[in-house]
Amino acid sequence: MLRSAGTATLRRMTPKRLMRIGVVGGGAMGCGIALELATAGRQVVLYNTRSESSERARVKLERDAALLVETGLLSPERASAALGRIRRTTVLAEAAVDQDLVIESVPEDLALKQEVFRELDRLAAPDTLLASNTTALSVTAIARDCTRPERVLSAHYYLPAHLIPLVDVIPGEKTSPEAVERTRRFLEELGKAPVVFARDVPGSVGPRLQQALIGEAIRLVQEGVATPEMVDRVLTQGLGRRLGVSGVFDRLDLAGLDLVTAILKGSGRPVPPVLSQKVERGELGLKTGQGFYTWTPDSTAAFEERVARHLITQLHDDRAAGRLRTPTPEGKE
Repeated sequence: MLRSAGTATLRRMTPKRLMRIGVVGGGAMGCGIALELATAGRQVVLYNTRSESSERARVKLERDAALLVETGLLSPERASAALGRIRRTTVLAEAAVDQDLVIESVPEDLALKQEVFRELDRLAAPDTLLASNTTALSVTAIARDCTRPERVLSAHYYLPAHLIPLVDVIPGEKTSPEAVERTRRFLEELGKAPVVFARDVPGSVGPRLQQALIGEAIRLVQEGVATPEMVDRVLTQGLGRRLGVSGVFDRLDLAGLDLVTAILKGSGRPVPPVLSQKVERGELGLKTGQGFYTWTPDSTAAFEERVARHLITQLHDDRAAGRLRTPTPEGKE
């Protein structure tokens, strides 16, 4: 009965724009979220437990805003106005009462988050959305003690929050579809690229991929294959460059699924069934027009050009900054 009543309340509130936002936790992530919200014209109350951490948040907010101005993403006037929309507090109620949305960004500790959400559930109005920025915890578990779990969900940002477009929107077992939809629309208004999950997925996709990468990187160093500096260089100057514009599955299609299969077999690794099945069907990627994606001559050319333009931009930036040497004609210096 409680869920039905809450869902009805949220449905009635659907047209309302989310303009007043509380951010609980003003560390690096919370500051980035607050700055982006304020830049988009929202009134933000940023909560920290202590005055010292609140002061550190002020310094970071001003430094991040100054960099946005320096790089041309914000005018000085817009940056100043955005900072003026952020009010810092050490009183939790001020970040919860009279807010349209509250985003929690405290340390990744389940007991702590449950405690915070018990308080937010008590303080916030019934139609206020409550979002956790959790990386790996269950939304359902976080909302365990809430009397209105239908308005609790996860809005997981990636650090730095004001510069990375992706936000994972993850419902708990009792989160209403209306709460998810309101959050998705809100994030799109901010210029974000939300990905909406159908169910509670602790860790979602990004953190799990990142954990796999971190685990392999640490193993390479422990086994003496490479130094930390070598691993980071391979990522920043190699793999990471392409990931800014292409993902895993389009790269597999580009390489050829038959080649990928051969590499896995040659290294003694198992071939996932989904891969071997595609190879058996002759779905080898770009070369056959079908792999994990469908490819046409036009889409192939567009993909290759998009990747090339992205890499060219990075080369220009690196050479201009002196991180890479600009090639000179033979015999000249």
